[in-house]
Amino acid sequence: MSEAPVHRVAHPVLGVLRAGVLLGLGWVAAAALAWELFGVMWAALVLVLWVLLLRRFHGALQALAEAIRKETPPRG
Repeated sequence: MSEAPVHRVAHPVLGVLRAGVLLGLGWVAAAALAWELFGVMWAALVLVLWVLLLRRFHGALQALAEAIRKETPPRG
């Protein structure tokens, strides 16, 4: 006999990912504004800073996912 699907509450990490996407759009807008007001070099600096922070965010998120996987009992 098949069991009914279990509905689970979304993991809090999904909220962090959604916020990260919105913040990413903010950095692109900030770079466009910097380009308009201060020139290409400042816009490039803003984008490089954004990429460095994004890499750090992804590394932290990967570490969190691995920790959750270790704490979660195997299914089956």
